[in-house]
Amino acid sequence: MKPSAAGARIVSTALAAAFAICSLTAPASAGTVPAGTGQQLPAYLQGYRQGQLLCPGQALTGKVSVAIVDPMMATTDAPGDCTLSDMKAANPGTTFLAYLNIGAMRDAEPWNGVFRNSCADTATAEGKRFAVTTPNPRVAVNEDGFASYPGFPYLTVADLSPEYADACAATARTLLTTDAQQGTTNAPPARFDGIFLDDASMSPSHGQDMVDVGQWGPWGSDDAYGEALISAVQRFDATLTRTLGRDVPVAVNLGVYPAWRNQVDLATRLAATGSVDFALREHVVASGTGLPAPLVDLEQATLAYRTITAAGMPVVEHDYSVPLRELPASAYRQGADIGSSAPCLRDTFGSRASVVTAGKNRRTLDHRMTLGHLLQTRTAVTRQMTATLSQAETACQDNAWDDDANFETVTTASVGAADAQVAALTKAVTGGAYATVSPTRFSGVNVVKLSNGSVVAVNTTTASRTVTAHGRTLSVPARSATIG
Repeated sequence: MKPSAAGARIVSTALAAAFAICSLTAPASAGTVPAGTGQQLPAYLQGYRQGQLLCPGQALTGKVSVAIVDPMMATTDAPGDCTLSDMKAANPGTTFLAYLNIGAMRDAEPWNGVFRNSCADTATAEGKRFAVTTPNPRVAVNEDGFASYPGFPYLTVADLSPEYADACAATARTLLTTDAQQGTTNAPPARFDGIFLDDASMSPSHGQDMVDVGQWGPWGSDDAYGEALISAVQRFDATLTRTLGRDVPVAVNLGVYPAWRNQVDLATRLAATGSVDFALREHVVASGTGLPAPLVDLEQATLAYRTITAAGMPVVEHDYSVPLRELPASAYRQGADIGSSAPCLRDTFGSRASVVTAGKNRRTLDHRMTLGHLLQTRTAVTRQMTATLSQAETACQDNAWDDDANFETVTTASVGAADAQVAALTKAVTGGAYATVSPTRFSGVNVVKLSNGSVVAVNTTTASRTVTAHGRTLSVPARSATIG
């Protein structure tokens, strides 16, 4: 992205819809949320076929401002799938970003043709030349002897060299200039609008920070890794702009430790390059299994994300919905960790109905907490921040290769918009509301008055609470939020 004279990036109309801000203090071509389009939050629809939620007639059609999907959504990888062409025709107000991992590489899937999600193909010499080797025995390696993420041997850590950044830009350029395959409708040919870079971390992270495991790779220190990542993203964006002759929307999945000042400083340096339109931040209020983030972590995240957004790279807060597993319904109480070895919920499970009810209620309350936290984090200066729609990780959702006896399909929306509080909180988020005062604190419940005159309370405890502040009395379920 290119800075304006005032030093703030000019946000395109399409991406301005992601932040849903009607007016900005800095010069911008900011658009408003299209009328009648529903929730209009961004959505991170990762994994095989999850993007099908945006097919004609599906649950999220017309309800998403920016969709991050796997490039395979441009192909007919599974029989009967609609493709990007169908999705764009059914969602004319949605900006589609193709997922591409910059921090790690993998073997390309040949059946996807050019629509791969790795900057380089590690099944070839092209990709292997960017792989990292190390004699440090504490670093995870895959069967080829290359550094990889622990638990994800199919991912090979990239060296982040200038040559790698150029290869990544070449892959992205192909994604952006190739028509999607024809899908299930007669939709006209369509292409991706921009790129989403995963694993854009300010340190190796993934359990492999050098402060923990010792030096490895070509970087020398964790901060040097972050500096290399910043340079790679900046070169990637500049190369795309030069070779395509236009500015391309680029977003990143930001890996940063909010409590570490050096990490936040690196993220603000990335923001200052003007190369990134927004940064997704996963696991804001809880892990993907619902394990709660402690209050101190929430407070540190608030300060960090405000700093990063104020530096010119808006943060999009993202939390996953808890999985549905074969557990007692009581396991889905607010604040409980669903990270169990229990199997994913199947149609044949005896108490399936009660688990589904409890799980969906938990997901709704969790999503309310994410939206409430976002509203309390925003300020007049950082109101460009937003939050995503909450969608479950795909581990316990069916796809074409899994046991079809599982209860929940990958094309099932995790959180519906029918809940009145979800709708009210979402309206405040998409309307650009922000905190006008510091929180009033009630032993784990933070209450803030917003710029639109409403009051939002976020309950970080595991018990329901009723609080009174700013002339409002609000009842807030455990680990959730209420607006009124």
